Amino acid sequence: MLWVGIVLAVQGIGSFLTERIWDTKFGVTAVLPEDTPSWVSLAIGIVGLIILAFCVSSRSRKSVHS
Repeated sequence: MLWVGIVLAVQGIGSFLTERIWDTKFGVTAVLPEDTPSWVSLAIGIVGLIILAFCVSSRSRKSVHS
């Protein structure tokens, strides 16, 4: 699950920045339809960050209880 979070965060936020800076799509959002708003890639990145936070917090809870 950690790798899913990393991939979504990098692809989503990277695509959002690529669209803003160079006006081209990148990675995961390149397969979406052309009329997809740019905030969708940012949302994908945020979901990735949420997954990463969940993984980190669950690992830290496991290490405290061990």
